[in-house]
Amino acid sequence: MSPKLKPWLLLAIIFVVGVVTGSALTMGWEAHFRHQPGPQQINRLWMAQLIQRLDLTADQQAKIKPILADAKTKIQSLHRDEVERGSQIMKAAHDQISAILTPEQQAKLQKMESERVKMFLEHMRPWGPPHEGPGGMHSHGGPDDGVMPPPPEPPTNPPPPGPAPSP
Repeated sequence: MSPKLKPWLLLAIIFVVGVVTGSALTMGWEAHFRHQPGPQQINRLWMAQLIQRLDLTADQQAKIKPILADAKTKIQSLHRDEVERGSQIMKAAHDQISAILTPEQQAKLQKMESERVKMFLEHMRPWGPPHEGPGGMHSHGGPDDGVMPPPPEPPTNPPPPGPAPSP
């Protein structure tokens, strides 16, 4: 083999190995990066699995559909309750932190909290309208017309009068 051909052959082999490896990784990780199905899709997939694997009759399917619909509603309610609980925990922590800060720091914390609320409303609404751009989640058509309850607004009351905390 000619010495001029060896580097080109080596480069071609590396390229082919890279393409094969990249393709394999893409196929293997594709499901990991796909958006999760929404409640309606989950119900359809769940019903399809039951029909296929259990050979359900039309009568059985008719009786199972309301059970799945009820389960979906309960899961969505649980999710909303957990979001609300998380918001309450965040607000309590925010209030405790704010009490320790100087007025200037409190203003900065207030701004940080407003940014968090905005980010939550723009990016973390799995049943809301589709969000365009990186990290956006697609609409899944929930029972609440695409509106998840927002987190509580940050407190707007000034701190109680008293000596300013030392930094």
